Amino acid sequence: MKRFLLSIIALAAFTLAGRAAEFFSTEDTPYLFNIGVRAGVNTSNRTLSNDSWGGYNFQSWGTGFNAGVVADINIKDYLAIQPGVFFESRSGHSSFVQYYFNETGDTRYVTQIAHRNSYYLNIPVLASMRFNISDYLRWHVDFGPYMGFKLKSKMKNLELISTATDIDNKVPFTANASGFDFGLKMGMGLEISRHIYFGIHYEAGMINAYGRQDLGAGFYQSYGGRTKAWTFTAGWNF
Repeated sequence: MKRFLLSIIALAAFTLAGRAAEFFSTEDTPYLFNIGVRAGVNTSNRTLSNDSWGGYNFQSWGTGFNAGVVADINIKDYLAIQPGVFFESRSGHSSFVQYYFNETGDTRYVTQIAHRNSYYLNIPVLASMRFNISDYLRWHVDFGPYMGFKLKSKMKNLELISTATDIDNKVPFTANASGFDFGLKMGMGLEISRHIYFGIHYEAGMINAYGRQDLGAGFYQSYGGRTKAWTFTAGWNF
């Protein structure tokens, strides 16, 4: 019985050692270059800097879709450089309250509820680590920078409420999305039989999310903020 248990333990150790070697393969890859297509959905947000708005603001998470193409430049079986090009739509709701004082010193306010839509061309360049779970299943871990170029953006007012009867019933917030975004993209995915792919990634913007708002008379306001998004994609590797 003792010899039998020792044999089982030795066999299990040998099997685990073999799987560990396959899990992280340092061998050369048989595929130097390959292309994949991706499509999916996202949920995103666009914040403002805390010290950039004199009243109250709230930015909700919204939904969108993304589609694109990636190219794997395979350095080793466990490592690839993966540039990509994606079309992304993003959306969300915003609420703003701005306070004013009339000539007698009484407080007045304007409340704006709006819906935002933006469309970007995103170009990530990721370092992608690949780990072999089995002969037919690989785990990807990705990390790298991305650049986003705004194609179109708009903010539609859904509701405007004002008690500022002694001043123009103006919209308190008209700044649009910045024309360029830069940040980090990170996440993971599963590749089945070297072709079918499912992935989840997080995009964290690192520069101002909004362009400057023209206040008139040569004055401008910068609202800072950051973009952020979760993307969920499925795809096929050729």
